[in-house]
Amino acid sequence: MFSYRFLISAFLILTLNIAFHAQTKETVLTKKFSPQQLKTDAEVFKNVTLAMHPVVGIYQSKDFYNNLFDDFIRNLNDSLTEKQFRLKTKLLVDELHCGHTEVLYSSAYYKYMNKQKVNFSPYIFLPVENQVYVFANLNKKKDSTLKTGTEITKINGIAVDSLLRYSKRFISTDGYNQTAKDFFIQFGFNIFYPALFGRPDTFSVEYKNRDTLKTLKYEAFKTKNIPPVRFRSDSLFTKYKAAKIKHRFLDEEHKTMLLQIEGFSNRKYRKAYRKVFRKLKKNNSENLIIDLRGNGGGSMANTYKLLSYLINEPETQTLKTGIKNYPYREYTKGNVWFKFTRFVFGKVIGVKKTVNDTDNFIYTIKPRKKNHFDKKVAVLINGGSFSASCLVSAYLQVHKRAVFIGQETGGAIEGCNAGVTPYYKLPNTKIRIRMPAFRIIHDVAPEITGHGILPDYKTEYTFKDFLKKRDVDLLKAKEVLGY
Repeated sequence: MFSYRFLISAFLILTLNIAFHAQTKETVLTKKFSPQQLKTDAEVFKNVTLAMHPVVGIYQSKDFYNNLFDDFIRNLNDSLTEKQFRLKTKLLVDELHCGHTEVLYSSAYYKYMNKQKVNFSPYIFLPVENQVYVFANLNKKKDSTLKTGTEITKINGIAVDSLLRYSKRFISTDGYNQTAKDFFIQFGFNIFYPALFGRPDTFSVEYKNRDTLKTLKYEAFKTKNIPPVRFRSDSLFTKYKAAKIKHRFLDEEHKTMLLQIEGFSNRKYRKAYRKVFRKLKKNNSENLIIDLRGNGGGSMANTYKLLSYLINEPETQTLKTGIKNYPYREYTKGNVWFKFTRFVFGKVIGVKKTVNDTDNFIYTIKPRKKNHFDKKVAVLINGGSFSASCLVSAYLQVHKRAVFIGQETGGAIEGCNAGVTPYYKLPNTKIRIRMPAFRIIHDVAPEITGHGILPDYKTEYTFKDFLKKRDVDLLKAKEVLGY
């Protein structure tokens, strides 16, 4: 399934956009493609989508998407650079309502940009709601006029609320979810801004100074990348690095454990869970807090194993696909892996049922008897909880095995389009389209809602909470559990 690390990487790649106006020699950045070349690429994208994308018929009909692509192709009447075409295509992808579908630059584009040092603002900005604040300064020796906490109203002449709204259009999410867009803009704004609005040599920002507005101009900071914004850190955790799991008890009596799962890794998770749940059993622990915030998914086998320690009765989970082979294989690779996945789910670990032209692969999640945890569970979620995180959350919520704290998950409660996601390389621009091959259905809640798992206790963060590294979700979880 989808990896949060993949999505972060995809957004970080946005930092590698820039137009060097002073260049005289054509590069992969300045090369333009004719309308006919672009139409050919878009036609391939359309054909592949209509032939295999599991979303067709979920949120909109096949006729809707056919007309959507036709309008898109019809309006490709100007020559465009690879970046310009990619951004147009990303807006088209958003209409699929699938967070697993992504548009990536060509390998040549990435290779070229990985060698470049480019302009960033030395001030790190943090959006909270529709406001933007100064969170840090990468270049304090040259300019420290803007202090931490200063509210920014405009950047290079554009109001910050307009910048945020525009940036969110380029983030694709499952269904009609908005919290994922908010999440990735909040933690990735400093990357999105230069990717979408350019990389000037100097920045001009309007900011609030008590009751007045002032303007500051400062030089750009040239680097290959900027450090990510981080808020939570704790050296007391026991870590299982390969499994992307860490845990610690929150009290000396070992009554409450905090289990952080950064992503559902396919490595060494069985051993990690054995150790975690053995400790809970040994200490007769009363509370388990599972932190799935920012967890973008990963291995389904991992989620099945985690659920086996928590659910009290067997449940099924279904993958379905309407194809037996990748269509238009001249533009992609990995068909053998797709067929192998079908075989494993249908013959080895699950059961295959065919209805009309659709193959359904059904897996039964069975409760584990040894070290099973049947006491209080709280799950921390937010817009970064996606894909496999939503599989775990959906099953725990429907079975009333946990209370949920935070914000609506980025993935839909009914499931998503993932499983195996090949890349299709378009023939002219060489842009790559990440295309899901399976529809993953959460059998406990299969009704199409277009929304994520809603928290039982919704939380809100202020800028001061971020600045002081106050974990509002965890504090609420302790309160709810009586800790």
